[in-house]
Parts: sequence; C-alpha cells; structure tokens
Amino acid sequence: MDNRYRRRGMFSRLGVPFRVTALGLGLAFAVPSPGQISLGGHEAHHPGQGQAGPGASQPAGPGAAGEVGEGMGEMMREMGAPPPKELYPSLMALPSDLPSEKRNELQQQAHERMTAGMELLSEGLEALSKSAARDDFPALEEATARLRQGLAQFESGLAAYRALAEGKVTRSVALEWFKREMNLATSVPEEAPHGLFGLSWFHYVTMFILLAFAGTMIWMSVQRMNRAGALLRNLTSGKQAVTAMPASSPQTRVAGTTPTAAAETPTPAPATAPTTYQVVVPTTLPAGHWSGQLRVALIFQETADVRTFRLTHPAEGDLPFVFEPGQFLTVSVTIEGKEAKRSYSIASSPCCRSWCEITVKQAPEGLVSGFLHERVKTGDLIGASGPYGKFSFRGTEAPDIVLIAGGVGITPLMSALRYLTDQSWAGEIFLIYACATMADVIFREELEYLIRRHPNLHVTFVLSQETSAAWTGPRGRITKDLLLQAVPDLRTRRVHLCGPPPMMEAVKTMLAEIGVPPDQVQTETFLGAEPRPSPPAGVPVSAMPPPAVAAALCTFVHSGKTAPLPPDKTVLEASEDVDVNIDYSCRQGYCGVCKTKLLSGQVTMAVEDGLMPEDKASGFILACQAKSTADVAVEA
Repeated sequence: MDNRYRRRGMFSRLGVPFRVTALGLGLAFAVPSPGQISLGGHEAHHPGQGQAGPGASQPAGPGAAGEVGEGMGEMMREMGAPPPKELYPSLMALPSDLPSEKRNELQQQAHERMTAGMELLSEGLEALSKSAARDDFPALEEATARLRQGLAQFESGLAAYRALAEGKVTRSVALEWFKREMNLATSVPEEAPHGLFGLSWFHYVTMFILLAFAGTMIWMSVQRMNRAGALLRNLTSGKQAVTAMPASSPQTRVAGTTPTAAAETPTPAPATAPTTYQVVVPTTLPAGHWSGQLRVALIFQETADVRTFRLTHPAEGDLPFVFEPGQFLTVSVTIEGKEAKRSYSIASSPCCRSWCEITVKQAPEGLVSGFLHERVKTGDLIGASGPYGKFSFRGTEAPDIVLIAGGVGITPLMSALRYLTDQSWAGEIFLIYACATMADVIFREELEYLIRRHPNLHVTFVLSQETSAAWTGPRGRITKDLLLQAVPDLRTRRVHLCGPPPMMEAVKTMLAEIGVPPDQVQTETFLGAEPRPSPPAGVPVSAMPPPAVAAALCTFVHSGKTAPLPPDKTVLEASEDVDVNIDYSCRQGYCGVCKTKLLSGQVTMAVEDGLMPEDKASGFILACQAKSTADVAVEA
C-alpha cells in the first residue's frame, strides 16, 4: 500500500497538461481491439477446450482459470500486448447459486484485480513520463499498452466486484461482458405483459392514439357531410317526400295546333301517349330563397304568340328549389349590356322535380318577352330567382276549387290544376277560361286530355272573337249568368282568379253580386305584363313629351337625382328613367326586394304583401307599387 500511494503521489506531481493527455490516451486505448486477442487468449477464455475438445470438462473454480490466465499473461507481456481478462471466463463456468464462501472468494479476486489494475496504471504513467522526457517512442508505446492493460483490469474487477456485491448471477455478468467484447447487442429486459390480452402500456397508448385519430377523421367526415347536406338543402330550398303516383294521373305536354308553330320546336307527344313521372309532394318554403341560372331544355310553341320554356338544372338532376302550385319565378336577362327582369308564373306541376315551365306571351314592344321569344334557344342559360308568390292552392284549403282565367292568366291556375290531377285529388275542379279565339286557348289539347281522364274536372271555354261556326260554346265575355250556370253552388266555393286587370275587376264585381264572400276569392296580378318603354338611349327624360297631368317629383337622396313622377308611374319606373338602381324582382308587390325607405311625402300602394308590419312601421315602401300625386323623397 505504501508503494501504491508513493506512485500516486508521483502522478500528482506531474503537470496538469501531461496528466490530462495521459488519461485521454489511457481511455482511448483502454479496450483492446479484436486483433489483440490471440488464439491463446481465446483458450484462456474457454479453459480446457483447446486440448480436450468439446466433451472435456472445464475447470470448476477460478484457480485453474487463474493459472491459465497467468501463463497467458506472461506470454502476452513478452509480446508487448495486454494479458487476457481471466476473471470473466471463470465466472461463466460457475453455477448460478453460489455459496457464500465461494462468493467471498470471487469478491477477493475481483478486489485483487482492481488493485493490480491500479498498479499497472501507476507504472504506465511513470514509464510514460520518463519516456516522454527522452522522446523514446518504443518506450511510449509500451507505457500506453500498460496503461490500457491496467485500466481494463481495474474496470473488469470493479464490474465483477459490484455485480457480486449486488447479488447478481455471475454467469449473467460474464455473458454481458462477453457480448460487450464481441460488440453484440446486450439484452434488454422486456416488460412483463399485463392487462387485457397481455399487452403493454406502449400498445395501449398506441391504440388510443390510433383510435383518437380514426375518431377525428370520422367526425370531420360527418361534419363535411352535414355541410354538404346543408348546402344541398340551401340549393333545393327544402326536402321532398316521394310518393308513388297513381296510374290514372299522368301529365302530358301538348302543343297547340296552330299553323305558326316554330319549325325548331320539337313535336310533343300525342295525347294518347302521355309521359309519366314520379310524383313528389313539396314542402312549404319561404319565397325567394334561391337565385342562379337554369338551362332551357325545351321550347314549346303553345299559340301564335305564346311559348313555354322548360327549365332544368344546369348540372342535371332535380331543380335547385321547390315551388308551390301558383308561384312564379323572376327571370333575369342581359339586353345590350343592361339587366332586365320580369316575373312569370310557373305553369308546371310541383310534382315534376327535374324541371319547371314558364309560359310567356310576347307582348308588343315587350323587352324581356321579345328577348325570350326571338333570341333564347334550347340549351341557353338564363338567370332566375324565386319562387315567389302566395297565389297557391294545394287542395287542403277547401274541398273544391273554382279557377277563373283570362288569356295567359291561365299559367298559375294550370300549375294548380296539373298538381291536383297528378295527386288524383277527389274534390271538384271548375275551370272557366276566357280567350279571344280557339286558336288562342293555351294548353287546349292537354285540357281536353285531362277532361277525359278526370271526371271531377269541369272546363268551360268562353271565346270573345271566335267567328267559326264550328264553335258552339259560349261567346263573348264572362257574365254572372255564365258563372252561375258553369259552377253549381258558387256562393259556397273557393275562387282563384287571374287575368288582365279589367277582366279581374269585372269578375270580382260579379262574384260579390252573386254573394261569394270576399275572403273566398283569391286573385293574382296579371304577371308577364311589360312596363312602359323607357326613353331611347341618349334621350334625356326632359326631352320626352310632357304628361297630360303635371307630374310630381321623386327625389332619390342617396343618388342625388330627381325624376318626374306622373300619377300612373311607380317610384321604381321613375328610378329607371334616371338610372337609379333599385333592386327588384317580381314587380307585383309580393317579393319585397324593391322596398326602400320613404323620407318625405305620401304614396299609395295597390299591393303591400311584400312588406312586414315592422317594415311599414319603419316607413318602408314597395318601389314597384308606390305612386303619388305630390313630391316624394326616397332613400335610394
């Protein structure tokens, strides 16, 4: 021990840089390379195998292994290489359950190995110091080899001593040493299986993460489907409940048999081969929920100046909205760079979900009707919005119905008639239709077909200008006697009336005289009427001929413009004269799109259905209906 401490003191007197260098070299070359292990070293690791073969017995104690190790140590010292580690091979030959005496003996050997390693380190450091001063390179190599040998002995002895002190199995300690020497992966103790199916916590955490990810993906998919469904409901304006159509209620589109039918128009199917379709019962939806484009699928020439335009979804499939029988669409077209809108009743049945039809009469100097008749072709896209209107009858409002139409006013009533026959409605249906001549009767062949198919449908045509002797029906105009003759018990029935304003006023007077309660009479303003033409382009309003009555003035405050407002002109028409943009749709007082605030003055409105009670309380008016004989100012 004195000698060990004396050498340790010599090492402490060395300079700091030298000590650092020496320790670095010792650590770098502590572990011998595979080339330094000779065949003799392998035999030392496995004593007795070199001579006796695989069946020979191995030394049972560390003594025999020590003798072999000492002999090999002397040989390797002569060769300048570190001796083999004889302690660990001896441990591999020992049983797992060592007695305490044997364990103490091995601990003593491990302690002696640590002491020998420290002595070799001291000797190596001393030799390294002397040879470095003389620049003796062979001596330096010998000194570093001794340092490696001493460090290896000290580390192996320390590991063995610690393993024995902690009670570890000596064979396992030796096996770990062997794996490190051969650069093999050391065994990692596996976590004992536990829980359901013997899975570890790692499996549980992994499965939880995967399940959370799958749940998130499913939730996102459901949300996308919900958004898509909401968008679809927004486009279609509601849900449809599909029911089977009775076999006795097909619908047939039949064109008029006039000599002026357009050559481009496809010939409709005859009345003997009706087209069948699936019946869909629409739900009630708020008006004006949809706007977009529709494709013109077919054009039917009904009479000389009336055409029906079948409109479909541009991308095929069902219509992007649901309508009630008797409602209307607002059609928007661009003419010479300027948008123009007109409202037309939907003449088809709501049961036809893949298409709807508007029937348009070409009015003299009609801007939009002329455009539709002369320029729109099959396959074209036109703008539309809607549906609008409350002039509807679905068969639940009354047990029977009386429909009175004049001219193209048949269109909303035809939608209700088609719908009722599609549903095989059991109530009585009375249609009184006034036209000029038989050639002007719109949907004539289809009406005749429906009369044959439905005994509860009763149709009366009234022709005011028919000269043919073949016509034996009523002539002239609708009279009170005609109404009483065509409709038994008229006083108790619900009446729907649509046609030109003079005709409607006359019929309403007759109904009142007959005794029909006013709340039993529903009317629809004559749709499709063209407004008075605007001044030619470039001609100011002031250059137009003055009206017969001195006009009031309408001031558009936000636009800073003023326009004449004759008694027969609406605020909307006055705004169009001076290019003030007031948005509109139906021009009938139903949709409420053209409402604007009245800032001063007073107006009268024939129809106010488009205004809510709170709108009226706030001073809003419908520009398409508002007229005045005094100056007014509006917020437009």
